[in-house]
Amino acid sequence: MVLTLARLKILSSWSSMLGSTLSMPAQVHMSPIEKAPAAQRALAKECGPAESSPDVKTPRGARRKRDTRARLLGAALHLIAHRGMAGVAINEITQKADVGFGSFYNHFESKDAIHAALVEEVIGHFAVALDKLGDQLSDPAEKISASARYTMLRGHADPTWGRFVFQTGFNRDSMRHGLGKYLLQDIGSGVSAGRFTVADLPSVYIAVGSTILGGLAALSDQAERSHEPEVFGDAQALAKRIAAILLAILGLPKDEAQDVANRPLPQIELPANPFAHP
Repeated sequence: MVLTLARLKILSSWSSMLGSTLSMPAQVHMSPIEKAPAAQRALAKECGPAESSPDVKTPRGARRKRDTRARLLGAALHLIAHRGMAGVAINEITQKADVGFGSFYNHFESKDAIHAALVEEVIGHFAVALDKLGDQLSDPAEKISASARYTMLRGHADPTWGRFVFQTGFNRDSMRHGLGKYLLQDIGSGVSAGRFTVADLPSVYIAVGSTILGGLAALSDQAERSHEPEVFGDAQALAKRIAAILLAILGLPKDEAQDVANRPLPQIELPANPFAHP
């Protein structure tokens, strides 16, 4: 079909304005027609509605690739959580994921690469959401207390997640990424505000972080052994007691630390573990 001059102008306008359409913030909910530039709407009107079919989906190859990646990540998460990075081989990940060994390298360059992806998707997203507690809590002590309690309680609710976080431990990168990054920022904010008394920031960071990881490991282990007596008692109560210890490490008087640690947790939406078993 031969295009008219007017229609060619419409197509040219559509092409030049398409970039701005694609960069529109995802959170702005608009209908497809409202999103489109005027030229695009005009062309849609001239050509008539496009045929739609329930059969138009993500290409099968893309779905298979996405599903394989998710299976590899889920398998690696479970294995690393229970055995640590050093105790897991790539062929064990592919066997547990039930995919061919060579498929691993279609998605990840190495074991370190799949671990980094897990840290980002399992811990990083949780940490970013947890940091939004600062929108509700102006007191650095209350924010650290609530963050620590939410982290430990997530481990109790999802023991594999908790064990994986524990296995990440402390290294140079932990102070720049994930939960460690925000913990360090919160301690620093408390020191700047005169809320915390800290003479040696790196040592206090390790002491506070290790205490959180210890509580996380205890509650994760207790949740996986639900058929056995609870050695550490109620999860909520233990998380509060550990939060009070953290605040005491940061210099709060004992009574005040216990008061802050026992305050109700603010409501916040935290992302689920995308690789948790149903």
